[in-house]
Amino acid sequence: MKMKLKKILINITAAVCICISLTGCTKVNENLSAKDIQKSIVETGLVKNMEDTGSKGLKRYYGLNSSDFDSVVLYTPESSMEVDEMLIVKVKDKSQIEGLEDTIDNRVNSQLQSFGSYGPEQCGLLNNYELKTEGKYVFFAVSENAEKLKEAFKEAIK
Repeated sequence: MKMKLKKILINITAAVCICISLTGCTKVNENLSAKDIQKSIVETGLVKNMEDTGSKGLKRYYGLNSSDFDSVVLYTPESSMEVDEMLIVKVKDKSQIEGLEDTIDNRVNSQLQSFGSYGPEQCGLLNNYELKTEGKYVFFAVSENAEKLKEAFKEAIK
């Protein structure tokens, strides 16, 4: 009986160790700027129907100042009838993350309100946005490629 219990505990311990090693152990390279990450993501060819609007776009669409952050990249739709967007922010301090995520949520809700009565495709994209925080980085994307963009972001910060 004791031997069986010992084997079970060893198997459980091994399974837990494997799970821990497969999840969450990737180290984030915090020496990268948002521009460095942007370059890696753009090279994938996934950034479509968007243009780099930088700090002016950040102020216009999010009400934020780029100088409040370490670095920022913002892509917004090429057309006012689209919702494709990608935001990469490296915060100066991790305490900024929650406020930034709230601002992103407000942006999504504002877009949903704008497109709610006539843009079912746009609303579908907005409802399936990707938001990822890793270390001091916050990534946000609205696109038919949002999940792939998020994966490219995760690769870029390794």
